[in-house]
Amino acid sequence: MTAAHPPLAIAPRNILEMWADAVLLLRRHPFQFVISALVLTVAGSLIESAWGWVVTTLVDESDPEPAQLAQLGTLSLLLSLAVFLTVFALTGALQAVLVVQTIVGRPVTIRAALRLLAPRIRAVLGVTALLTVVPQLVLLALIAVLSVFIWQWLSSELDAFLATGGDPVLDSVPPSPSEALIAVAVIVVPTFALLSLVWVVMALALLFAPITAALEPLRFGGAVRRSMLLVGNNLWRIVGIILLNLLIALPIILPLFVPLVLIGSIFSVATADLPSWAQEVMSWPFDLMIAAFIAWQVTVLVLLYIDVRIRQEGLAADLWQRRTAASSGTPDGGAGDPTGDTKNG
Repeated sequence: MTAAHPPLAIAPRNILEMWADAVLLLRRHPFQFVISALVLTVAGSLIESAWGWVVTTLVDESDPEPAQLAQLGTLSLLLSLAVFLTVFALTGALQAVLVVQTIVGRPVTIRAALRLLAPRIRAVLGVTALLTVVPQLVLLALIAVLSVFIWQWLSSELDAFLATGGDPVLDSVPPSPSEALIAVAVIVVPTFALLSLVWVVMALALLFAPITAALEPLRFGGAVRRSMLLVGNNLWRIVGIILLNLLIALPIILPLFVPLVLIGSIFSVATADLPSWAQEVMSWPFDLMIAAFIAWQVTVLVLLYIDVRIRQEGLAADLWQRRTAASSGTPDGGAGDPTGDTKNG
């Protein structure tokens, strides 16, 4: 670290200080934080583009039925969510190491971060796989349940219509779609709410999992349990900060979202005749903006994790020890545990 880039403070932070430090880190080290997130975002975009090409080819060649189109749409939705969560998890693991390096005064480089992350890679990949698969299973269950009830409602309406000979006028009391809809909604709405609650609880429980897998000497299962423990012990503070973070982020995102949608629509029309690879390359500026936002959000999350441990576990002493070692020129020996903390092994 140079005098122009002093280490971040080793102290508890409020949400405003987390935002300010996250922006500061992205300004100081744009390559390490933003470009690393961009590489993962572009990789995810390439996967989605390849899937889009497969879907387009299937639709053009086989002329699928509406049910098959619905299945392809569901798979596309699940893949998009899986790609986003994978990018989030891997970015979180890498940037967790980078943030700790800035705090203890070590060189902030991708190579050093990958060297420190290497002993933890199995746990990181395990957590990433968990985040990639489990939320999709919950979402798939939600879609399946809603599809079943909607199909039952449509079938009952069709049966009622056919029972009148196809002419509701012949029946003194024609079928009421509103009554059928209410009857189905009584079951669908609680089911939707329950599965949504399960998804939110699961997402909260795994919130710190990529970070704990990267920073603590734990295996896959231990990293998951550790994340659940940290979130459970600080649930309302974490939920409050996340909600506040979303509320503050929305006024920043929405003014940019509408112009981006308009530009994207014009862009898609203008590049319709270009090869798919050229369209993908020309979409990278949009990926850069997405990567910058992901990098900022993930950095705030890492700072929140460090704040929780400073407040409740005395992590500040370990970080001060590592900063002192860094300032004295002692080689970094924390390859297996970038935080320097061994209490959880």
